[in-house]
Amino acid sequence: MYRIPVARNLPGDCFFASLDLRFIARTFARASLTMPPMLRRASLLSLALLSLNLSGCNTPTRATHDVQQGWAVYGTFEETLRSVTPELSPEILLAHPEDFVGTGELLVLDGHVAQVCLTMGCWLEIEGADQATILVMNKDHAFFVPRNCRGRNVHATGYAFWQVQTVEMLQHLASDAGKSAEEIAAIVVEERKIVFIADSVVMAKHGLDEPAAPLPAETETPPEVGGIMPVITPVIPPAEGTP
Repeated sequence: MYRIPVARNLPGDCFFASLDLRFIARTFARASLTMPPMLRRASLLSLALLSLNLSGCNTPTRATHDVQQGWAVYGTFEETLRSVTPELSPEILLAHPEDFVGTGELLVLDGHVAQVCLTMGCWLEIEGADQATILVMNKDHAFFVPRNCRGRNVHATGYAFWQVQTVEMLQHLASDAGKSAEEIAAIVVEERKIVFIADSVVMAKHGLDEPAAPLPAETETPPEVGGIMPVITPVIPPAEGTP
């Protein structure tokens, strides 16, 4: 669930994190003795809001909490705080693209794995509680996820962009997901959709296979103005035995 940050975009953990709340409370108690009733009520509300702000400054996102509890990390993980980094479901991301897509802001996407690339584990679909899905692509193909992770609760950290996916790309994704030849042939129209480029994917490791070995490092094409990624040619791994 996305929690509206109280002190987002502030440097470090939080500007107020170094303040001693107990000192503030004692100071307020002394000062309030001479305050008019209306001003006292307003000050109490301000103090309550400050308390909530301070309590959330150092609260980790669910992704960071689960990593601290031993969940497996695929990719490069960066610890995140709820007061700084939005933590979203697919439903929230799809409903408010203007707030999160193409902004360059680090996001945490939560849900469970609905689909995964069965060829290399280079992408997955994260599904929310209302069955909305977001395609998550591993940045630069620098890491892969286990190919038997379908159904697992999952977090992805990274950035959201618009992307125009060609018919070839959509058919390639469908093939990776194990779709039938008939289902693949039925894809005849390109789509413009939100794609999440993940720096890391986090999930409980118990019972999962080892991921495929990474391919040589690649570089994603930078997004165009407005956060729209250009058409991407699918990366097809070489057949076994090919030099």
